[in-house]
Amino acid sequence: MVQTILTSNVTSITDGQYPPVRADLCYAMITLGSAAIWSVLSGWLLYFYLPPEGEGIVLVPAALYGVAMFVTRAVNAIIAPPIGYLSDRTSSRWGRRLPFMFVSALPMLIFFVLLWIPPVQGESLWNLVYLALVFALYNVAYSFNQIPYTALLPELALTDHHRVRMSAWSASFFLVGMVLSGLAGPVIENVGYTTTALIYAGFTLPLFYLPFLVLREQPGRQIATTERLDFRQGLAAMLRNRAFLVMTATGIFYWSVTTFVQGVIPFIVTEICLLTKTDTLYFYVPALLASLTCYPLVMWLSGRLGKWVVFSGSLLASAIVLPGLMLIGDWLPVTLKAQGITWITLQAIAMSGVTMLPPAFGAEITDYDATLTGQRREGTYYATWGLLDQVINGAAAAALPLLLLLGRSHFDPHGPLGVRMTGVVGGVMMFAAFLIFLNYPLRRRPLSPGDQS
Repeated sequence: MVQTILTSNVTSITDGQYPPVRADLCYAMITLGSAAIWSVLSGWLLYFYLPPEGEGIVLVPAALYGVAMFVTRAVNAIIAPPIGYLSDRTSSRWGRRLPFMFVSALPMLIFFVLLWIPPVQGESLWNLVYLALVFALYNVAYSFNQIPYTALLPELALTDHHRVRMSAWSASFFLVGMVLSGLAGPVIENVGYTTTALIYAGFTLPLFYLPFLVLREQPGRQIATTERLDFRQGLAAMLRNRAFLVMTATGIFYWSVTTFVQGVIPFIVTEICLLTKTDTLYFYVPALLASLTCYPLVMWLSGRLGKWVVFSGSLLASAIVLPGLMLIGDWLPVTLKAQGITWITLQAIAMSGVTMLPPAFGAEITDYDATLTGQRREGTYYATWGLLDQVINGAAAAALPLLLLLGRSHFDPHGPLGVRMTGVVGGVMMFAAFLIFLNYPLRRRPLSPGDQS
């Protein structure tokens, strides 16, 4: 069975059957849509329900917001393994992944809009219950869409070079989505949160559905029912995959840091740099353009040095840059705005490898699982990562408000200590991720025949 899978893959690659570039672009379009709405949620949901003093009405009890976020994500994480299981075993004329993506996109956007329409215009436990319920439903739809979507990449790109290229397109479109989410600040300032959510939902809807005109799954990936691993066997095989264990442990840290940074940007703009919500755009755009500029370099370096070297270097660079948030202050002969933009741009450059390369590693890890089990189980792996992503991001979202409650420090007259401490905490976590990733076992894996061609 293993030999059959590997032989069929090499044959299709060496025959030059790469999916055309338009398939890469259509795949990345879905990333653009999901990144835009995810970034708006990450950047503004906390700010919407718990705005700083003088910036709006507090809608939920501050101490309970984080608990609701964590519990909601933890509950929704439970559904990730069944989604991956169903995705691996679904049989239809569209394949294993596309039906889930098609059905879930519209409900996901509907729940995204409902998050910005709380029932009570003031601080209320009903708002907290509403937020938890709607956010849970949003996460269910998001998981049904994104787990099969991410599991689709190894089927569209079969060589390491193509996977890095496809990851570059996806990461670039992810950044474009973040640029679009950066426009949310001025739009919210002018038309409010609900109208802004409707605008983003209307814009991203075609991005989720137009790719179905082009994307096609690889045939013959379904495993016969009699040959499938049961749950216990599949779990045991996953736990034997050391590459999976190392990458997952690394991801726990950089997922948390991503949540911290995304959630704290509006607070950096308004609380440290003393600007308005509209000015968030000036922080997003330079940083994201810098990342886009770095991606061709990341792709080239990955080809020359290997993606393990580039990814580990990006983790270390991020660990060095993130604590620089503590240095922003009026004691420097530069405006606070310029200091903030410089910090976030350097941080984006440092993290460019971290944001771009994980999909290529994920595809490599599922390939390695196929050599261990003889089965294609991408959905199971991506569902497990999705489960952990929900839990870790939920924990980070719960911790962030508590960190922000530190408020101003008598030892730091230049701004809120809690906001600044996210940089220090993030730097420590990225260094821990770097140390863990040094143990990744596939970094010296020889190129396959397809990669050499």
